[in-house]
Amino acid sequence: MSGPHNLHNALLRPPIIQILRAAGYHASRPSVLDTLADLTIRYLLLLGSSAAEHAANSHPDDPVPTLQDIQLALQDAGALRPQIKDFEEDWRGEEDLRGLEAFTSWFTGPVNSEIRRIAGYVPSEGDVVDADMLEKEDYLTALKKKHSKTGEESRYAGTVLGKDAEEHPIVIEGGSASSIGEWASQVKTREPFDDSSSSAISSVPSSLSSGE
Repeated sequence: MSGPHNLHNALLRPPIIQILRAAGYHASRPSVLDTLADLTIRYLLLLGSSAAEHAANSHPDDPVPTLQDIQLALQDAGALRPQIKDFEEDWRGEEDLRGLEAFTSWFTGPVNSEIRRIAGYVPSEGDVVDADMLEKEDYLTALKKKHSKTGEESRYAGTVLGKDAEEHPIVIEGGSASSIGEWASQVKTREPFDDSSSSAISSVPSSLSSGE
């Protein structure tokens, strides 16, 4: 596996460990974590590709997934259950919201609250918490600040851990072109090479005479 894939797997392992801990597991083999990470990656890729397909089909002029596209992707992946078919909804004249309500109840329920507590977002019972720190930082932000002496985001700019860096032109020292863009335009406008006037290269060695 390449470097970025290893990095993404490493970033995905702590949330999986936190979810397992919230579910009551306190130990696991590395192979189990790797398997769960692989399944999670496949599931997220499935949701993302499905949402992109729905966005391209519903509004091709602006194929940016909307909330409705994400809801359809969740339905395709089976995350919103129970759910009756579309024709049954049309026949009944009402939309089936049981799957969406169940997902919302899980998201706002005690299971997700325990996951957030394990992850450090919700203070545990008896903790003395500053009023300004009720919403704790996630583990990745805290880890970046720990390993950054200045605490600035500029250190991670242009990487997968930071914001996109501003594009700067690459200057070429010497030569007729001062930048890669100018050099590319010169190459495009350059006339194609014409070898019709040049002498043809013979396949016969020059050391051999015509008689030979």
